[in-house]
Amino acid sequence: MKELTLQISKKQRLILIFVMAVLFFMWGLLTNLNLFLYQHFKVVFGLSYSVSTLINLTFFCTYLIVSLQAGSMIQRVGYKKGILIGWLLACAGCFLFLLSVKYKLYYMFLIALFCMASSITILQVGANLYVVLLGGVERAASRLVFVQAFNSLGTVIGPIVSMEILSRHIDFNYDLSYEYLQTLPLLDKITLESIYIGYLYQIFGIAMVVFAIFLMLIYLPELNTRLLEPLNKVTSKRKRHVMHFSQLRLGAFAIFAYVGAEVALANYLEDFSPALAEKYWQLAMLGRFLGALILLYIPTNKALGTVAAISSVLILIVVLLPQDYSEYNFYIIMSIGLFNSIMFPSIFTLGVNGLGKFSLDGSAVLIMFIVGGAVIPFNVRNFADVNYDYALIIVFACYLYISVYGFRLSKYLRRNDLKDDEILA
Repeated sequence: MKELTLQISKKQRLILIFVMAVLFFMWGLLTNLNLFLYQHFKVVFGLSYSVSTLINLTFFCTYLIVSLQAGSMIQRVGYKKGILIGWLLACAGCFLFLLSVKYKLYYMFLIALFCMASSITILQVGANLYVVLLGGVERAASRLVFVQAFNSLGTVIGPIVSMEILSRHIDFNYDLSYEYLQTLPLLDKITLESIYIGYLYQIFGIAMVVFAIFLMLIYLPELNTRLLEPLNKVTSKRKRHVMHFSQLRLGAFAIFAYVGAEVALANYLEDFSPALAEKYWQLAMLGRFLGALILLYIPTNKALGTVAAISSVLILIVVLLPQDYSEYNFYIIMSIGLFNSIMFPSIFTLGVNGLGKFSLDGSAVLIMFIVGGAVIPFNVRNFADVNYDYALIIVFACYLYISVYGFRLSKYLRRNDLKDDEILA
């Protein structure tokens, strides 16, 4: 990124990265809160398994519905207002959750979930690209991995904070200690906690409103890419469209494959070893903090290709491992969380690299393909009814494609007729 309309000092850039890290942390916490309370919602609303699947469907399909509109909206109002609108929508979703739980209205709960998912989609489209564009392209992936690490930190801390709040309310009202709660049968424990989950949304909603006020007051400079020419050498005479750029088009499928594979493996561990599922996400968080340093010294495409290749080999080992050693499958799959850590930020950075005035459209397309988190796990579960080893071949194919994208497909032929002030990467 040789030239942008943004001119800020190194200190200002660090402050902005810190603000983005806090933003990523809070939305990671909120995202995982809804997943953590999944069983509680089933109790509150008296849901059957088939009806409860609407929760997952609503969340992931929002990416497909809202992403392109989010990009257009941010293009019109700017990054600061766009991010603020996304956050205010999250605040509204939080208080709608509170009302839906209080009055036990499932349709209002789904509306609240759609609001929350829409807000996260807007933030994903705007904030991810904003971090990428904040400085030089050579460190773009490292910056994004770093702030995404705080998103992972939020997903890890969310359940811990939530349990602490719930246990305190239960202790206050029933004089029951946290230790005693842990001895209750799971259904009894969830039923007791479900009475108080409205308090969680009340507390987090207030915290979100405070942060929204902070976002209104903080200086978030605008990034103007609309006058910058793409770097791709396009020989076609057709009118250019964002999907004409191979790094973006193929990167979208890499995002689809990555999110799908990550969620499918998380579901696998949740089914067979919930304790290791927690460690799976913790390794992803640790990997992002380490990856932010590693990507300062290793080219993004090579790092992505390498970790995806390692993941595909590990999946192949799980598939081929004899039944006598199947107990090791869970540990192998858990370890893939470490290699997953840098994939999304790296694919995103490579996908928008060189798009120039199409950068925001490209960001919206990449986020839209997060819908893979609904499609691929669904198919893996269907094949798992026959044999889980065969089902994991789908995940193997996902990682193999991501590796090929990193090593080869993310590259493109560059133009040599641009002036310095027309170059974005």
